Amino acid sequence: MSSKLFAAAALSMLIATSLNTMTLQPSFTPHDVQVGDPTVSYANVEFTADGRYMVWFEQTKDGTGRGTVWHCGIDPETAEFIPPDCKGFRAFESTSWGRANPGMDADGPYYVGMDQQGYLIFVRPTGPTTGEVTVLTTPIDLTRRGFYPTDLPNQKKGYVFWIKNERVPGSGTDPRNRWVELQYIDLSEPTQIRVIERQERPSRGFAPMDVGFVRWFRGKPSVTYGALDKNGYIQVREFDLTQPNPVPRTVTEDPHNKIDPFPWVFNGQDILLPGLDAKAITGVYVRSPGSLLFTLVETITPSGSALAHPSLAQSNEPIVWADKAYTAYQVNEASANFYQTAFAQTGEIWLSTVLQSPQQQWRLSEQTDTAKAEPEPYVGRSRVWVFYSSLPKGANPLTATWSLHRANTPLGR
Repeated sequence: MSSKLFAAAALSMLIATSLNTMTLQPSFTPHDVQVGDPTVSYANVEFTADGRYMVWFEQTKDGTGRGTVWHCGIDPETAEFIPPDCKGFRAFESTSWGRANPGMDADGPYYVGMDQQGYLIFVRPTGPTTGEVTVLTTPIDLTRRGFYPTDLPNQKKGYVFWIKNERVPGSGTDPRNRWVELQYIDLSEPTQIRVIERQERPSRGFAPMDVGFVRWFRGKPSVTYGALDKNGYIQVREFDLTQPNPVPRTVTEDPHNKIDPFPWVFNGQDILLPGLDAKAITGVYVRSPGSLLFTLVETITPSGSALAHPSLAQSNEPIVWADKAYTAYQVNEASANFYQTAFAQTGEIWLSTVLQSPQQQWRLSEQTDTAKAEPEPYVGRSRVWVFYSSLPKGANPLTATWSLHRANTPLGR
């Protein structure tokens, strides 16, 4: 693959152009507050699917990427944490590459990550300050990263995928790794590692599965991830474990590079929410039951952004409120590469309607000159909030303090 094609496919940081006209709700004023302990670094904040717990990674500030995985409770009426500093249950010591993400099965929420020795750790919360920790029998391997379990609330079944580097732990851009591999386990057979696909890593930048980042569909054991097509575009592939003999299948085929697609099901339709072409554009792709391919039916571009060159729409997180669909996402000022843009440049957190007419959207974060990343919606009993992490502009993500913010939204009663 040529460097020119990969540059186009992997985060070219182009200046966004608006594809449709949108309006802001004039009655909504962005308001967010810093929450938690201001001296603590809150990274990789995630909520369990039942809304009872927050799972997060307390990252040290020594540049090693080491830290601690915790969970705590959250009040569905106020979105206040239990306890307030979020240090409810100390689960295990981990790294920024092995930190945990939550899943769900018929027995309730759980989370899975990797400890500093390379063991996979399964944790079942039993309360805001308690949990049951299990060391899985999966063979140890520190070259794994990005652990995500399934969200299958009606099944006793569960799966976990990760990306394996060829040689050394850490970043997906490390030139010592010539390839990366998408692997998974069935939690009922944790010693048996299965391979979905191996991809060559280009001389610079990410492999396609790191650009079109891997995710489970919410509610079914089906994985989506990025793969290069013959024209050099990053398309979405799907590996669907509900099929009798699952094989990877390409499910998009249009001339757009897909960044961090989020797959989910709404009103009986499969939906993908990727960023497009490293611009400040989110695509809404829909697939009807029985179909293979997704079709682009809507685009979302932040209207009224205060950024000079907004770019890299990503981290789309769907929300269902009053039987209508929304997405929260981030954009950042364009710069030379992915890490610089996503974690060191001024950012904004946005909320948009999905598949509604007219389309509306709202900037949720207050206008501050800080990097903002990883919006995480929390649907409470009577209103919706969006949490996000923030860094000082230009700071090193491995040594600075990630502050945690809670933003109001117009969704509520």
